[in-house]
Amino acid sequence: MTGTVIHTLLDSARHTPDRLAFRVIERSEEEFALSCADVARMIGETAAGLSAEGLGEGDVVVLVLPTSRNFLSAYLGCLYAGVVPIVAAEPSGGSSERYTANLRRLAEHAGARRIIAPPPLAADLPLPVSTPDALRGTYLPPDAPRARPESLAHLQATSGSTGVPKLAMIRHGNIVANVRAIGEAIRARPDDSLVSWLPLFHDMGLIGISYALQARIPMVLGDPVNFLRNPMSWLRWISHYGGTLSPAPSSAFHICARVARRRPPSDLDLSTWRVALCGAEPVHETTMREFQAAFGGFGLPETTLRPVYGLAEATLAVTIPDVGRPYAVDRVDAEAVAAKGHAEPRPADDPRSVSMMCVGPVLPGHRLRVVDEDGRTVPERAIGEIEVSGPSVIDGYLPGPDQETDDEFRTADGYLRTGDLGYRLDGEVYVTGRRKDIVIIAGRNYIPDQLERFVETVTESPRTPAVVAVGVPDPILPTEQLHLLLDERLAEEGDRQAVTDRVGRALTEAFGIAGANFHWIARSKLPRTTSGKIQRHLCRKMIEEQLTAPGRHA
Repeated sequence: MTGTVIHTLLDSARHTPDRLAFRVIERSEEEFALSCADVARMIGETAAGLSAEGLGEGDVVVLVLPTSRNFLSAYLGCLYAGVVPIVAAEPSGGSSERYTANLRRLAEHAGARRIIAPPPLAADLPLPVSTPDALRGTYLPPDAPRARPESLAHLQATSGSTGVPKLAMIRHGNIVANVRAIGEAIRARPDDSLVSWLPLFHDMGLIGISYALQARIPMVLGDPVNFLRNPMSWLRWISHYGGTLSPAPSSAFHICARVARRRPPSDLDLSTWRVALCGAEPVHETTMREFQAAFGGFGLPETTLRPVYGLAEATLAVTIPDVGRPYAVDRVDAEAVAAKGHAEPRPADDPRSVSMMCVGPVLPGHRLRVVDEDGRTVPERAIGEIEVSGPSVIDGYLPGPDQETDDEFRTADGYLRTGDLGYRLDGEVYVTGRRKDIVIIAGRNYIPDQLERFVETVTESPRTPAVVAVGVPDPILPTEQLHLLLDERLAEEGDRQAVTDRVGRALTEAFGIAGANFHWIARSKLPRTTSGKIQRHLCRKMIEEQLTAPGRHA
């Protein structure tokens, strides 16, 4: 055996062929149990099918498939054969023309030769399409995989929350390094089992497959549509199958806590769930507290919830807190963060304080530092850019018209410039926001996420995200103006002026910000990435267009 996830899978198929590898819960809610031998047979069939279709090592394909046995067969078959997949989101019910145009741009950027998709989509897609059935070739027992640690495993589209998505080049060696480090950080056990419904076009969902294979543990793999139909299905899978590991974004924990308040569940047993990595978007103390309160009575341990930090350019995870203690929160002075770039501690009951979630130390075998604009390491509690290095960090993006130069991507001594801001305390990391998102008002740097959470607290919002904060250049002064997009559901139309007056006073008192601009907007009109993140650059553009077009209203 050598160093790729595919080698580990084939080794498992030889030595423990009957061990459960995946339990796939498809969109129809039908369940299919796949042993290690089943998965090895599936990838052997797919490898034969890829070869018959003229696809070989180094060729790029786009996968547009739901979470299913077909997805596992196609994705893992590509990895085995050395074909490089990009996993794209399925159409979501919006404009089919826009979806097709975006998929065409993605395929052209990647130099893709084929799209693998189910028959109903085939007619509308911009490249030759192979269906999963067409890739099911005559089974040949898998021999030595084409996968090597240094070869490309897949291309991961970055979230595009601050710009146009890029294609991160994820190598087999990056994947193995990251999942091994995750396993060490969470104190992996041989009797662990992973439960996930996360979209597979997102790195948090896709790398979960590799984690399960490398750790040789079973994975319950559910379709995200099932979660959207019934969020509590996620927790019922954990309860029914005794899941010990199950990650999700902060919004999923928030949704489940809300559902539980409205319709308290019964017959749940969450006592086996020992690690819930919470990432992919900013993690909020309120969400963690509400989820623990909602499900602590069902056996959820106080040490389960783990706010984490990661990014596609580091394969997935960068930091994970100690799994033996409850999550930690740092209360800091909001104005000191803006005026000094320093996280000064404050009592929890201080109205000028904001909470920062601890996302833990850097993964084992990796290095992390926080630096100022000149690249110098800053002291504890000083806010700067997070840089990381180690075997999980990719060596770049697929070349394209908007590709960053190597100097922009990494430092001279090999650290990845993440573009994320944060600070360190006692060896652990607290992420404060994105450099590109910072709102600069009269020389002070304000973190949008902290402003948004503050406003949600003031308005007593039952949902998140309900506020988006962006900075727009002042037409006269050399500064920015704060613009807040407020979810229309926060207040009835007749009450909105009173709400904005209250928010304006609170912002002045806590942050020293006067003259904020408010825009009430339907949630459906907020621009988002395919993974649901708010696209602030498009929110900013939307406001700028409104400001230059009198008579248009938010």
